[in-house]
Amino acid sequence: MRTNHRLAQLWLDALVTELGASAGTIDTYTDDLSCYLAWLDENSLGLDDVGLDHIRDYIAALDQRGYAGSTMARRITVARGLHKFLIAEELGARDPTSNLSTIKRARKLPFVLSIAETETLLETAHKAASDPSVGLYRQAGYARRAALFETLYTSGMRISEALSLPSDAAPPGTRMLLVRGKGDKQRLVPLH
Repeated sequence: MRTNHRLAQLWLDALVTELGASAGTIDTYTDDLSCYLAWLDENSLGLDDVGLDHIRDYIAALDQRGYAGSTMARRITVARGLHKFLIAEELGARDPTSNLSTIKRARKLPFVLSIAETETLLETAHKAASDPSVGLYRQAGYARRAALFETLYTSGMRISEALSLPSDAAPPGTRMLLVRGKGDKQRLVPLH
Protein backbone atom coordinates (compact mmCIF):
# COMPACT_ATOMS: atom_id res chain seq x y z
CA MET A 1 0.00 0.00 0.00
CA ARG A 2 3.03 2.21 -0.41
CA THR A 3 1.39 3.61 -3.56
CA ASN A 4 -1.48 5.00 -1.44
CA HIS A 5 0.96 6.94 0.71
CA ARG A 6 2.93 8.20 -2.28
CA LEU A 7 -0.23 9.46 -4.01
CA ALA A 8 -1.47 11.07 -0.80
CA GLN A 9 1.86 12.88 -0.43
CA LEU A 10 1.56 14.17 -4.01
CA TRP A 11 -1.82 15.68 -3.10
CA LEU A 12 -0.42 17.35 0.03
CA ASP A 13 2.48 18.74 -1.99
CA ALA A 14 0.01 20.12 -4.55
CA LEU A 15 -2.00 21.78 -1.79
CA VAL A 16 1.10 23.59 -0.60
CA THR A 17 2.54 24.60 -3.95
CA GLU A 18 -0.60 25.31 -5.97
CA LEU A 19 -3.10 26.47 -3.37
CA GLY A 20 -0.72 27.90 -0.77
CA ALA A 21 -2.22 25.83 2.07
CA SER A 22 -0.92 26.83 5.49
CA ALA A 23 1.23 24.60 7.69
CA GLY A 24 -1.70 24.15 10.08
CA THR A 25 -3.96 22.98 7.27
CA ILE A 26 -1.34 20.54 6.04
CA ASP A 27 -0.83 19.16 9.57
CA THR A 28 -4.57 18.61 9.97
CA TYR A 29 -4.94 17.08 6.51
CA THR A 30 -1.94 14.83 7.16
CA ASP A 31 -3.61 13.51 10.30
CA ASP A 32 -6.90 12.98 8.46
CA LEU A 33 -5.12 11.30 5.54
CA SER A 34 -3.25 9.01 7.93
CA CYS A 35 -6.59 7.87 9.33
CA TYR A 36 -7.97 7.20 5.84
CA LEU A 37 -4.82 5.46 4.61
CA ALA A 38 -4.68 3.30 7.76
CA TRP A 39 -8.29 2.25 7.13
CA LEU A 40 -7.43 1.42 3.51
CA ASP A 41 -4.43 -0.63 4.69
CA GLU A 42 -6.58 -2.50 7.25
CA ASN A 43 -8.96 -3.40 4.44
CA SER A 44 -6.19 -4.15 1.89
CA LEU A 45 -7.49 -1.51 -0.50
CA GLY A 46 -5.62 0.62 -2.98
CA LEU A 47 -6.95 4.08 -3.76
CA ASP A 48 -8.06 2.88 -7.20
CA ASP A 49 -9.97 -0.04 -5.64
CA VAL A 50 -12.20 2.18 -3.48
CA GLY A 51 -15.88 2.34 -4.37
CA LEU A 52 -18.85 4.19 -2.89
CA ASP A 53 -19.63 1.25 -0.58
CA HIS A 54 -16.08 1.38 0.76
CA ILE A 55 -16.44 5.10 1.48
CA ARG A 56 -19.67 4.38 3.34
CA ASP A 57 -17.87 1.67 5.33
CA TYR A 58 -15.13 4.19 6.16
CA ILE A 59 -17.74 6.66 7.41
CA ALA A 60 -19.31 3.90 9.52
CA ALA A 61 -15.88 3.07 10.96
CA LEU A 62 -15.33 6.73 11.88
CA ASP A 63 -18.73 6.81 13.54
CA GLN A 64 -17.99 3.61 15.51
CA ARG A 65 -14.78 5.18 16.81
CA GLY A 66 -16.88 7.97 18.30
CA TYR A 67 -15.46 10.89 16.35
CA ALA A 68 -17.29 14.20 16.57
CA GLY A 69 -19.43 15.15 13.59
CA SER A 70 -17.04 17.96 12.65
CA THR A 71 -14.06 15.58 12.65
CA MET A 72 -15.94 13.04 10.55
CA ALA A 73 -17.00 15.71 8.06
CA ARG A 74 -13.42 16.99 7.75
CA ARG A 75 -12.01 13.47 7.27
CA ILE A 76 -14.57 12.74 4.58
CA THR A 77 -13.74 16.06 2.90
CA VAL A 78 -10.05 15.09 2.90
CA ALA A 79 -10.80 11.69 1.35
CA ARG A 80 -13.03 13.41 -1.23
CA GLY A 81 -10.29 15.97 -2.01
CA LEU A 82 -7.69 13.23 -2.47
CA HIS A 83 -9.87 11.28 -4.90
CA LYS A 84 -10.79 14.43 -6.88
CA PHE A 85 -7.09 15.26 -7.14
CA LEU A 86 -6.27 11.77 -8.42
CA ILE A 87 -8.92 12.08 -11.15
CA ALA A 88 -7.81 15.61 -12.11
CA GLU A 89 -4.20 14.49 -12.41
CA GLU A 90 -5.18 11.29 -14.25
CA LEU A 91 -3.72 9.18 -11.45
CA GLY A 92 -7.02 7.48 -10.64
CA ALA A 93 -9.65 5.67 -12.67
CA ARG A 94 -12.77 6.83 -10.79
CA ASP A 95 -13.95 9.04 -7.97
CA PRO A 96 -15.84 6.94 -5.41
CA THR A 97 -16.97 10.09 -3.61
CA SER A 98 -18.69 11.72 -6.60
CA ASN A 99 -22.13 10.33 -5.65
CA LEU A 100 -21.63 10.74 -1.92
CA SER A 101 -24.00 13.26 -0.42
CA THR A 102 -22.49 15.79 1.93
CA ILE A 103 -23.07 15.42 5.64
CA LYS A 104 -25.11 18.28 7.04
CA ARG A 105 -23.66 19.51 10.32
CA ALA A 106 -25.53 21.42 12.92
CA ARG A 107 -23.98 24.85 13.15
CA LYS A 108 -23.38 26.19 16.62
CA LEU A 109 -23.57 29.86 17.35
CA PRO A 110 -20.29 31.31 18.55
CA PHE A 111 -19.83 32.08 22.23
CA VAL A 112 -20.35 35.80 22.78
CA LEU A 113 -19.70 37.88 25.88
CA SER A 114 -22.62 39.86 27.22
CA ILE A 115 -22.43 43.66 27.17
CA ALA A 116 -21.77 43.69 30.92
CA GLU A 117 -18.99 41.08 30.59
CA THR A 118 -17.40 43.03 27.74
CA GLU A 119 -17.52 46.28 29.71
CA THR A 120 -15.99 44.55 32.75
CA LEU A 121 -13.21 43.08 30.60
CA LEU A 122 -12.37 46.44 29.03
CA GLU A 123 -12.56 48.31 32.36
CA THR A 124 -10.28 45.76 34.03
CA ALA A 125 -7.79 45.97 31.16
CA HIS A 126 -7.73 49.79 31.23
CA LYS A 127 -7.46 49.83 35.03
CA ALA A 128 -4.46 47.49 34.96
CA ALA A 129 -2.85 49.59 32.19
CA SER A 130 -3.15 52.76 34.26
CA ASP A 131 -1.85 51.26 37.54
CA PRO A 132 1.66 52.73 38.14
CA SER A 133 2.29 50.39 41.09
CA VAL A 134 2.97 47.40 38.79
CA GLY A 135 6.00 48.98 37.15
CA LEU A 136 6.48 50.49 33.73
CA TYR A 137 7.22 47.22 31.91
CA ARG A 138 4.09 45.47 33.19
CA GLN A 139 2.02 48.60 32.69
CA ALA A 140 3.05 48.65 29.02
CA GLY A 141 2.03 44.98 28.67
CA TYR A 142 -1.35 45.72 30.22
CA ALA A 143 -1.79 48.70 27.90
CA ARG A 144 -1.03 46.46 24.92
CA ARG A 145 -3.65 43.96 26.09
CA ALA A 146 -6.20 46.72 26.68
CA ALA A 147 -5.60 48.01 23.15
CA LEU A 148 -5.89 44.48 21.76
CA PHE A 149 -9.17 43.81 23.62
CA GLU A 150 -10.63 47.09 22.46
CA THR A 151 -9.50 46.53 18.87
CA LEU A 152 -11.03 43.05 18.84
CA TYR A 153 -14.26 44.35 20.35
CA THR A 154 -14.70 47.24 17.95
CA SER A 155 -13.40 45.71 14.72
CA GLY A 156 -14.75 42.17 14.68
CA MET A 157 -11.33 40.77 13.78
CA ARG A 158 -10.38 37.21 14.60
CA ILE A 159 -7.90 36.86 17.45
CA SER A 160 -5.37 35.26 15.10
CA GLU A 161 -5.67 38.25 12.74
CA ALA A 162 -5.13 40.78 15.53
CA LEU A 163 -2.16 38.91 16.98
CA SER A 164 -0.44 38.67 13.62
CA LEU A 165 -0.83 42.33 12.66
CA PRO A 166 2.46 43.73 11.37
CA SER A 167 3.69 47.08 12.66
CA ASP A 168 2.79 48.77 9.36
CA ALA A 169 -0.87 47.64 9.50
CA ALA A 170 -1.88 51.08 10.85
CA PRO A 171 0.21 53.81 9.25
CA PRO A 172 0.35 57.09 11.21
CA GLY A 173 -2.69 59.29 10.71
CA THR A 174 -4.99 56.54 9.48
CA ARG A 175 -8.23 55.31 11.02
CA MET A 176 -8.09 51.94 9.24
CA LEU A 177 -6.15 48.70 9.72
CA LEU A 178 -5.04 46.56 6.81
CA VAL A 179 -5.83 43.02 7.95
CA ARG A 180 -4.73 39.80 6.25
CA GLY A 181 -7.28 37.11 7.08
CA LYS A 182 -8.19 33.57 6.13
CA GLY A 183 -7.16 32.54 2.68
CA ASP A 184 -4.54 35.31 2.68
CA LYS A 185 -7.27 37.85 1.82
CA GLN A 186 -6.81 41.48 2.77
CA ARG A 187 -9.47 43.86 4.06
CA LEU A 188 -9.68 47.24 5.72
CA VAL A 189 -11.01 47.36 9.27
CA PRO A 190 -11.95 50.60 11.05
CA LEU A 191 -9.63 51.51 13.91
CA HIS A 192 -11.39 52.66 17.08
